[in-house]
Amino acid sequence: MLQVKKSVLPEELQLSEKEKALVAAEGKKYGEELKEIEKDIKYDMCFACGEENPIGLHLHFFWIPNGVLAFFTPKPEHQSYDGRMHGGLITVLLDEIMGNYLFRKEGVPAYTARIDLRFRTPVRIGDTIRCEGHEVKRKGRLVIMEGVITNPDGSIAAEATSTLMLEKQ
Repeated sequence: MLQVKKSVLPEELQLSEKEKALVAAEGKKYGEELKEIEKDIKYDMCFACGEENPIGLHLHFFWIPNGVLAFFTPKPEHQSYDGRMHGGLITVLLDEIMGNYLFRKEGVPAYTARIDLRFRTPVRIGDTIRCEGHEVKRKGRLVIMEGVITNPDGSIAAEATSTLMLEKQ
């Protein structure tokens, strides 16, 4: 059963003003205010979305048609070379955007069996990126998902196709 924390988040865990504006703009694009997906406190230490993980990414997810959306602004501690976001962390964002959608839709964890990704353009530290995941195909507990990360200029930074296995219920 979903256990939701009803407290007010500290400022460092909340969406930035820029991210709030981007979420509002996405809502206008879809014709309705986007609803944030409630977090399950059972997974508060999740590296990508957990509120209690001191070194986590603290992502906020929003429902969109057939998928999920998040925004992320990488900080200096997320870089590899010359002000660019580390590719491993970009992979984490893609994996999470796809897996979190299934977890929240189905109510059980979804484990990545395979992920194929392509890095296309760099993500600059300080640029707020758009992360989107969509379900593509399903056969029983096996689900194919696609994820894409887009830079502020509209260029695709990275894209992935993932095969995930839903946990047995």
